[in-house]
Amino acid sequence: MSTKDNYQPKDQFFIEIEGQKVPVTVEVYQAYMRPIWAEQKRSEREKRCRDENGNRCTKDCSTCSKQRSGTPYSIDSFQEAFGFEPAEDIDIEELVADKLLLGELFDILNELDPSSRRIIELFSIGLPEREIAAKTGLSQKAVNKRKNKLFTYLREKLKNIR
Repeated sequence: MSTKDNYQPKDQFFIEIEGQKVPVTVEVYQAYMRPIWAEQKRSEREKRCRDENGNRCTKDCSTCSKQRSGTPYSIDSFQEAFGFEPAEDIDIEELVADKLLLGELFDILNELDPSSRRIIELFSIGLPEREIAAKTGLSQKAVNKRKNKLFTYLREKLKNIR
């Protein structure tokens, strides 16, 4: 057996396909990686700031006041640029729980008969019972009783969900 048969190139190239590394030639590797490298360079160039003439800035980027595309805003610069206060800490679990509860409420409301749904809808926009009565053709007392029954029903249904 000659030494040529045992020869393996010093640098072997692999391309990952469906989680498996496949050995390839240098040419195939470069052809595969060329668009990836071009995108990486483009994104790096995008981060560099430029002066008024379009020339690359030579100042220290950490002290530069210019915002480059692709770089994150600091909270202070965000407030200055947009005049907008960022939201306070948000409890994601509470937000998701509220969204799920709201979804359940909509499902329960869709189960109601149209007149009951209309009473809840009018009440939710802040109309007093007399105006609701006038819009639905019921008496104010009937609206009051139905509203109380509906809210009791909704509380019971939602209590079973939590």
